[in-house]
Amino acid sequence: MEISTFEDLYLKLSLYKPIQLNEEKDEDVVKLFSYCDNLQFDCYCPECSKESTFLMVKNEYYIQPSIGSAMRTESTTFLFDRLYRFGIPKTQIFSCQRNQNHIFTYNFYFKDKQLIKTGQYPSMADIEIPSIQKYKNLLKRDYSDFSKAIGLHSHGVGAGSFVYLRRIFENLIEEIHQEYLQSDHWDDDLYQRSRMDDKIKLLQDKLPEVLVENRAIYGIMSKGIHELSEDECLALFPDVKLGIELILDEKLYEQEKQSKRKSFSSFVSTTVAELKS
Repeated sequence: MEISTFEDLYLKLSLYKPIQLNEEKDEDVVKLFSYCDNLQFDCYCPECSKESTFLMVKNEYYIQPSIGSAMRTESTTFLFDRLYRFGIPKTQIFSCQRNQNHIFTYNFYFKDKQLIKTGQYPSMADIEIPSIQKYKNLLKRDYSDFSKAIGLHSHGVGAGSFVYLRRIFENLIEEIHQEYLQSDHWDDDLYQRSRMDDKIKLLQDKLPEVLVENRAIYGIMSKGIHELSEDECLALFPDVKLGIELILDEKLYEQEKQSKRKSFSSFVSTTVAELKS
């Protein structure tokens, strides 16, 4: 996994998945762990039950002690020859700007020119699962699968998390398929013989546009389950999950629009009747 943003490191990188460092990345790591007093990121706060901004309030590393000496805590720039010679645990603490008593803690370890996240509280699952509660009524029984997928990913299980995401995707397609079965002109034999890509085309009139345009996501999930490594699946998971959420967001939007349309029509008809009386 590439570290392209701070959010990737704190909110996407799984525990114990090493990132190989090199000379080109050294400067970025120095900035990340030595010059980041004002570092902040936005994410869901489980204790606030809302999106919030988290600001770094503690940034420290430990220099390997010699025999008989006490461990010293430092917060200044460190030398990479020392960093690469010893494994140096690194702790960073962020506080929620809605309530500074709400704390996120991260631990990192450097060894053999590798960066490893060794600890995180709250877990990625703790952060992400509450943020998908808005889909609970829409997903029904599939909501537990969505939660399991996030939980597996947070524990470093890649292909297994894809299994649950693909099942959710298939059930979203099947839900629309059941609607088409009521049509007199529906060719279900053709549908059953078709690959998923073609099934989506056959159902496209009732599917979210974002799903039809990006139907290749199913192939990505399938390849992840059958061919890709755990690390490759873990790296792809956040964006595949985002794709599922975009599909669900569009369905929620359509539900809300229909509800508002029904409410507005009811208001107009009721008001017209009252004004005539």
